[in-house]
Amino acid sequence: MRHGANLWTGTPRLLARTDVPLSELGHQQAKAVAERLADRPFDAIWTSPLQRCSATAQAIADRIGRQPLADARLMECNLGKLEGLSFADLPSGPGTFRDRWQKRPGTTRFAGGETIAECAARGWKVLEELYDRHPDGHVIVVCHMFAIGGMLTRVFGLKPHHFRTFAIDVASLTTVNMAKGGFRLLQLNDVSHLESLPPSPTMTPWALPAKRVA
Repeated sequence: MRHGANLWTGTPRLLARTDVPLSELGHQQAKAVAERLADRPFDAIWTSPLQRCSATAQAIADRIGRQPLADARLMECNLGKLEGLSFADLPSGPGTFRDRWQKRPGTTRFAGGETIAECAARGWKVLEELYDRHPDGHVIVVCHMFAIGGMLTRVFGLKPHHFRTFAIDVASLTTVNMAKGGFRLLQLNDVSHLESLPPSPTMTPWALPAKRVA
């Protein structure tokens, strides 16, 4: 799952390694997903060490009775010198980072940082390790948007730039069944547990029209 909303959510600032805490809405979202998962039998909870993830994971852990394990390999893609900036701050035109990003977002390196493909590769190692530890179990992994999207491209054998295919909203659940023979996507970007809360300013538009109120 992706962490809950943080204090930069809804701003144009690029956020990866800056350790921004959950907002009040984010804490509410973490409690909501914890209630959603409370009656499920989980074997482990792993999390990015950044506090927007670890606080989300702890809310779940408090509800299901398992302590989260932090792993730095689950941190968000390293944005290097672009951390805290917005795309509007960056030069545009042929040959610029913005130009390369639009054409090859999965393999374009953030200045002083890494690529989405590299982020996905280190996260993938965590998933492989978790499968080896719990081949028939259920595990929660709390991390970040680029990391989840990148790992999904590896699950389905897509090119790195296809990470943009997947909507990964704050506090969303994405479930994959892993087996030696392959993978099955069971749910993607599920935010039904957030329906009673105010919408996040970055929420993906609903695929279906809103319900009519009589």
